[in-house]
Order: sequence, then structure tokens, then C-alpha cells
Amino acid sequence: MSERTQTAAALSESRASEGDLRRRLEGRVELIESALRCYRLLAEQLESRRWRRKVCAAPSLLREVRELEGSLTEALERTERRCELEGWPADARIPTSARRVRDLRARVSTLVDQRLDELLRRPESLPLRDALVKLEEVCLQDVSLARTPGEPFSLRIGSAGGGMQYVLAAQFVLGLFLGMGLFEGLGNSFNWGMALVVTAVALWLLLLLTASLLRRRTPGVLWLTPERLVWLAPGGEPPVVVRLDSLGDGAVEPEGLRGTLTVRGDRYLHLPRFGREKVQRLRVLLELFRVPQVRANASRAERPVVLVTYPAQLRRNNSWTPGQLVLSHRGAYFLPGSGSDVGAVLLKVATGRRLDSRVELTWVLDALRWQPESELDAWLARAIAQSNGAIWASVDVRVSPDVEEEQDVHLSRGKEVLVGKPDSDDRGTVLQLLHGWGVGG
Repeated sequence: MSERTQTAAALSESRASEGDLRRRLEGRVELIESALRCYRLLAEQLESRRWRRKVCAAPSLLREVRELEGSLTEALERTERRCELEGWPADARIPTSARRVRDLRARVSTLVDQRLDELLRRPESLPLRDALVKLEEVCLQDVSLARTPGEPFSLRIGSAGGGMQYVLAAQFVLGLFLGMGLFEGLGNSFNWGMALVVTAVALWLLLLLTASLLRRRTPGVLWLTPERLVWLAPGGEPPVVVRLDSLGDGAVEPEGLRGTLTVRGDRYLHLPRFGREKVQRLRVLLELFRVPQVRANASRAERPVVLVTYPAQLRRNNSWTPGQLVLSHRGAYFLPGSGSDVGAVLLKVATGRRLDSRVELTWVLDALRWQPESELDAWLARAIAQSNGAIWASVDVRVSPDVEEEQDVHLSRGKEVLVGKPDSDDRGTVLQLLHGWGVGG
């Protein structure tokens, strides 16, 4: 007998049956086969477009894979070593299962890293088991949409993803016209009774389909409170919450001409085509609420300070200066310049920082109106001192007797005059403030 034949015979004798191999490996093969199923299912979940909703609907799969991770490495190494020692062919069932699990494990590890990167934008790479723990923690985080005692208000920043609603509405209208054509065609070809029944059924089905699609395509809405930024995602997706105390420099950045929103904090939020102006406004609000004292003051506020702002002109030393006028029950604050110039000055006073994007005065006041009135008054006074504006205490102001009949509001103090025209929506509040001063009318 040749040496090759003797070697093959020895291997054949030493190679046990699959059942014997399973018994000697003491459950490790069964562990690998269980892992094969779980890893495949998790990979399918994480590859889905709506992966977060699927993970939240079946969270036990994450836990199963995490528990398998603890003993899978040792099971794979022992099984592969035993198969190699006993000369099992690579295409045998047990070696094939072990190889497929390794491939699936690498695929799941990549997917988990990608999904965590979407949610957190984390710089470090974690071992798979730790990454699974983190993914479960983030995805299954209990998000309450009710305001807490430290959230006396919420500001609606805007919505995204609502364009599809207009498309569906247009398709529904087109369907109505086609239904009318169907009714007339069937009536002329057959009889009007059958035409009425068929058209009614078709339109009913169209209505049901449109209503179902509209519910799924409801636009997402972004809200801001003194403690967190809340994205209510459309289509039944879980909400995303970013804590304001986790925001650093450059946490909010606009991208592209259509205003893609990117927020980096304890969670990562990316909203394409959110709107350039809405992104700029959000940058201003978050820059203010990043300041710990501003957040703390806002969380204790019972009601906002009543403010009205509108373009006005100050006549001083026989010359007119355009700017922005802010009215409160304490008096009038005039800041020279456009709304964006004045807003940048007040933001710098309140935070010590400047932004490289537009800063409207009304956006800054949306946040500062929730501060104690004494602090708001001090910030406005500092901004006015830097811009050579004017502060008039309410007791020193004289108001035109015809203020309720005139479109423009005329205020004066000594030889100085302020003239401006508030928006029609704000006119009632302006008159209320002026009467509160005990003047006017």
C-alpha cells in the first residue's frame, strides 16, 4: 500500500461522524448554528431602509446576538481547530457553517458601526459586543414627548418631508378627473347604472389609498425646549432627541443651498432640505441655549417677557437713523441697523460669540424673552451702548394722542423722536404695552 493511500485511510478512520463531532464539541456546533440564524436576521434588519423601526419592534434580536458574542469566539476557534485536526473537507456542513458565521459576523459588525455612526457620529470604534450594547441603548431609549417641569415652553422650528403631500394631493385630483372620464365612457358604452357603481368603487379605493399614503407621508416636525431638541420623524419612525447640554462649538451647521440640517450632540441628526432660513434660526437659538445660565433661566420661567419689535427711525440732532425698535413694559429700546446686524450684536452680548450666518433680531429675542426681565434689559442696554442706540424708560416717553388711529407709532422724549410701523398682527400688543405705560390714546 502506498504512503498516500495509508494516510487517507488513517484520516478516514480518525474522522468521526458528524454526530460524534457534535458530541465532542459539547454544544458549540449548535451555538454556531443558532448564531448563523440570529446574525442573518440582524443583518437584514440593519440593512433595511427603516432599520430603526424594525430594531425597536424586535429588540430581543439585539440581545440574542449580544449574548452569543460572549461565547461565539471560543466556539468558532474550537470547532475550526477540531475540523482541521480531523481532516474534515472545507465544504462539509460544520466547517461551512463556521465560515458563514464568521462572514456574517464581520458584516454585522460593519453594519452596527455604520448605524451607530448615523446616530451618534462617534469617532472611536467599539468591539462588536460593546457596539451592540450602545446600539440597543440608543435605539430603545425611552423618549417622552411630554414637557418636563424644566421645559415650560417649546418652540416649533419647522417641518421637513412635506413635499410628498402635495404630490399625493395632485394625484388625487387627477384621479377624480380620470374617474369622471371613466364614468362618462362606461355610461356611453354600457349603461349609466353600471357606470355609477364602477366609478364609485374606483373613487372609494382611490380615497382609501390616498388617505393611507398621506398618513405615512406626514412631514416630520422639529421642536426646541430649554433642555432638548426633538425631531418627530415621519412615517412612524422613532423620535430623535438631542440634549442641549451636549452641544459643542459648530454643533449646528447648514449644508447646501437648500439648507440641510446637521446637529451633532449626544445624538446625531441629519435632515436633508430642511430649509436654509430654518437652519439659520435654529443655529441662533441653539447658540443661546448652549449657555448654561440661559438654559437654567429658561427652565424656571413661568411666562415669556412681552416684547414687540419692528423697524423704526430715530430722529436725533436733526438727522434720522434707521434701526430696530424693541418695546417692553419697561420702555423702548432702539438699536441702529438692519434686523440681522442688530441680531448679531445682541447675540454677541448674550453669548460672547458670533455666527458666520444670518442672525435676525427676532430669532434672538425668541430665546431671550424667556429670561428674567432684568437680564434681558441689561443685555439690550449693552447692545445699545455698543451701537450708539437709545433707551427710553416708559415713564419718560410721550406717545402721539392719535396712536390708535395712525398706522405709524410716534414716540418722543424731549427733542428725540421714534417713528415706526409695526406689523398688523403686532399692533394690538403695541397698544397694550403703550397703555400699560400709562400714556397714549
